[in-house]
Amino acid sequence: MKIVGCVAVVAVCMVMLRDDRSTFMTLYFQESVTRTSASDEIDPRYVQALQQIIATQQIDTQKIDLVLDPDSRRALQLRFADDALNARQRQDLRALFESFEPAREAARLSGRLMVDMRQARKLGLGVYDFGPAPREIVALGEVSLPLHFSFRSGIDVQLRRKEQATAQKPQADMICEANARLQAALPFEVTEFDVSGSDLRGEMKLRMASGEQVQAPAQLFFDDQQLLERLEMGGMRVRIDRPDTVDRLVFEFGSIGTVRYQPYMYFIRNDPEAFDACRAVAYQSGRPFSFYLGEGVDRLLKVRFQPPG
Repeated sequence: MKIVGCVAVVAVCMVMLRDDRSTFMTLYFQESVTRTSASDEIDPRYVQALQQIIATQQIDTQKIDLVLDPDSRRALQLRFADDALNARQRQDLRALFESFEPAREAARLSGRLMVDMRQARKLGLGVYDFGPAPREIVALGEVSLPLHFSFRSGIDVQLRRKEQATAQKPQADMICEANARLQAALPFEVTEFDVSGSDLRGEMKLRMASGEQVQAPAQLFFDDQQLLERLEMGGMRVRIDRPDTVDRLVFEFGSIGTVRYQPYMYFIRNDPEAFDACRAVAYQSGRPFSFYLGEGVDRLLKVRFQPPG
């Protein structure tokens, strides 16, 4: 298997508590910060990310210990000696970590789906066009649906056969995806809608509650500025699915490598290397994705500071 990209791995040893060092603050993350559920070893990706961001404050990371909180695998204590940092450095460190919670709260996981039923066409089996949709559907006009969504913590790696694959050497791309659940069901089932770019516009195939299948022009809008900027950069696609009767937005980050194609195998089910690569790609795609996917400082939920004395 070929994996595109890599995750930096650093060797991490359990930090021994030093008598002269006390806890300055405790960082609480969305998920476990240990290598495995059975381990007390801190995931090196969190250690590296924290050391890098602390270093931006001109603070010597050798003066700081990162220790797993004894009461939670989702929390890390940041410890240092009383004389290790001056008052300005402590203030800067506090301001730095206090900035994450409001940034997360400012993420706008909402948008709007516009479907122009005035131009709806009736579909038959396959892609056959049977002319204008019934009048009652056309009369719906331009349908505007508010969208509110939340990201699932997991990611998916979909398998998609490569177009240039041959019978002698069939290959499939491993497509990294993140799913976001819509909080309210759509009034119809989207059977095909896959868009990209800055305007997220395309033809949508859908099944009405009556069972009528139609195709109509549609466009997605998102409210979060950082999400819009990431989509405008290119390389990503967005589609709407309804697996298990739940409507979802699927954000596709692209291929992370290739594997041998196997008929009727649509997703990677058990490949830690592929999942790690996908989580890294999702996190590196920036906010708001990094708030909910992958490993890094953006997964921080809250900070508790040790009272003085």
